[in-house]
Amino acid sequence: MNAIRTWFMRLLSILTTLSMLSAATVSEHPNKPDIVPGDALEQTPFSCTAKMPEDAAAAEDLALAFNAVYRLFGGVDTAHILVARNGNEPTWYEWMALKTAWCRDKQFIRAVKDKIRDFPQTDNGYLWSWGTSPYWPTGNGALHYDGLFRYVAGVAEMLRWASDCSFLEEQDKTTFGEDHALDASEGRTVYEKCVLAMQYAREVLDGKNGLITLTESSAYLADGTTRFDLDQNGETVWNNTGRAGSSPSNYWDNLCFGHRDAYETALYYHALVAMRDIEQMRHATEKAAAYAANAAVVRAKFNETFWDSRTGRYIACIDADGKRWDPGLTFLNVEALAYGLGDAEKAKSVFSWLDGTRIICSDTLRGKQIMDYAVFLNRNLGSDTAKQPMPFAPATNTLSIERLSGLGEPWWQSLNGAINIGIKNNAFYGQHLENGGYIFYPVYYELTARQMYLGADSVLKRARELAAVYRFNGFHSDIGIFAEGLNGEYPENGIVSRVFISSLAGVNAVGDGLTIRPDIPGSIRRLGVGAMQYRGVSIRVFVSANALKLKAAAPLSGLLRFYPPKAGAYTLTLTDTNGSVKTKTYVTDADGAIVLDLAASRATLIAIAKK
Repeated sequence: MNAIRTWFMRLLSILTTLSMLSAATVSEHPNKPDIVPGDALEQTPFSCTAKMPEDAAAAEDLALAFNAVYRLFGGVDTAHILVARNGNEPTWYEWMALKTAWCRDKQFIRAVKDKIRDFPQTDNGYLWSWGTSPYWPTGNGALHYDGLFRYVAGVAEMLRWASDCSFLEEQDKTTFGEDHALDASEGRTVYEKCVLAMQYAREVLDGKNGLITLTESSAYLADGTTRFDLDQNGETVWNNTGRAGSSPSNYWDNLCFGHRDAYETALYYHALVAMRDIEQMRHATEKAAAYAANAAVVRAKFNETFWDSRTGRYIACIDADGKRWDPGLTFLNVEALAYGLGDAEKAKSVFSWLDGTRIICSDTLRGKQIMDYAVFLNRNLGSDTAKQPMPFAPATNTLSIERLSGLGEPWWQSLNGAINIGIKNNAFYGQHLENGGYIFYPVYYELTARQMYLGADSVLKRARELAAVYRFNGFHSDIGIFAEGLNGEYPENGIVSRVFISSLAGVNAVGDGLTIRPDIPGSIRRLGVGAMQYRGVSIRVFVSANALKLKAAAPLSGLLRFYPPKAGAYTLTLTDTNGSVKTKTYVTDADGAIVLDLAASRATLIAIAKK
C-alpha cells in the first residue's frame, strides 16, 4: 500500500512540474490546422440538414461539434484519440457506459462490462475507490463514494441498450490488490453488487432519509466493529467531514466535499432512478416502486438543504460543524439539473449565472468570463493567444478557493503538498482545473439540462461555440493536464457526444424498447445518427419535425415509441428483409406517441411521416 502511494505521489509531482513548465514556456498558442478537418472527419456518425440555404453554416457546426467530440474523445477512433480510451474505477463506469452502450464496437462494450463485473467490493457493499485498494491513491486513506452510484447507473445504461438482464447474473471470479482481504466480491453477481451498493448508501450513508451523510460509521465493515479506513500503520484515517482541509469524497479530489454532501446526494438520486429501471427490467415492480419512493424523498430534501436562494444555485456541502460551503461549482449545478433535481425556475437561475446575464458580486469570476475559453488561454499561454471571446466550457468554480478559505485553512486538499493554491503556486485561481480552470465532460450535463429547460436552440448555440473552439485548436491546447481537463487522462469527455443522440435526436433505450422524442433546432430540417446498435443489431436513425426513418441490419424486437411534436394521424411504412412493403395509418395515443411492436413488424426499414 505504502509503495503504491509513494509511486503515485512521485508521478503526480513530476506531472505537476511538467504542467507548470508548459504553462510558463509556451508564449503563443499552437494552432493545429493539420487536425482541423478540411475534407471530412473520420468516424462521423452525426449528420445535419439545414432548412434553408442560409442555415447551412449552423447545420455544419452542429454536426462538426459532436462528430469532433466523438472522434477525439469517444474511444472508437484510436488513430486520433486525445484521451485515455477507458476508465478503470467505478467513478468512470457510467461515463464509459454512456460512451459505449449504444455504439457498434462490441469489444469495447465487453471490455467495460468486464471491468464492472470484476470490480472489488467490501462485505457491506462499499465499492473500492481504486482498483488496487479501497482508498483513492492520493492523500491519506481517502475514501471516495461516487463510485457506488456511477457503478449502478453504468449497469443500468448497459442493460437498457442490450434490453437483456443476463449481464446482471454474471459473476465476479476475481480478488484484487494488496488489500484483497477487503475484497468480498468473489462469487457475487453484478445484480448482487448493485443491491449491496444501494443498501450501503441507503443504510450506512443514511440515504433512506433523503441526504447522503458521511460519518465515521461509513468506514465500518458489515460486523459494525471492524474498520476499513486504516493506513499502513493500522491507524484510522477517515476524514470525509467536509471541513476545510478534509479528505475529498469523490472524483474532484482537491475539493473537500463531505458530511452532508450535495454531490453524493445528487448521484444517489440518479442511482435510485437507475436501480428503479433495473428492477423494472427484472419485472420486480414492488422493488422498483421502493426505489422511486426513496428518490422522491431525496429530491425534496436535496432542494430544501442545498439550494441557496441568495446566490440562486446549489452549494457543495454542509460540513460536520454545520458550515455551508459554496465555491460556485458549475459542474454540480448542471449535473443536478440534468438529473431532474431542479425545476424551471432553478434552471433559469443557474443558466443566467453561467451565461453571465446575472452577476453574483461575491464571485471571483463573473459575467461572460465564466464560459470564456479566451480568458483561460490568455492567462495560461500569453495575453494575445486568443484575440476575441470564445465560449467553451464553464469554469469549475466561480469563487476562488483562495477567497473562499479566507485566513483559515483552505477548502482544498493539496494531495500531500503536490498541488497548492495561492499566488505563485501551481493551483492559483485560473491555473488549475479544480480552481478556476475546467474539465470538459460537465458540458454533457450542461447541454442535457439546456435542452430540458431551454430547448434545442440553446444547445445549437452552444454547439456552434464548441465548433469555433475546434476550428481554433482542434480541442488540443497543450496547456497541461492539471490546468485543464481536456486531453490525456479524461476518457469521460466522450460523453458530450451523447447530447446529439439523447437530447436532440431524442433516441434513448428504456429497457422494453426504444423511445425517440426529437427536439430539433429551428434552423435544422433533419438529424441523423449512424454507427449505433440496439440489442446487438446495427441501426441508423433519421429524424425531422414530423418524420422518422429507422434502418436496421436485421429485424428488431421490443417496442418503438416515436413522439412527434404534433398529435394526429401518421403514415407508417414497413419494409422487411425480403423487400416487401406494408403501409398503415397510425394515430398518436394519449401520451402523444406512435407505438410499434418491432418484433411483430419484422421490419428492417421503418418510416413514419405526417399524413
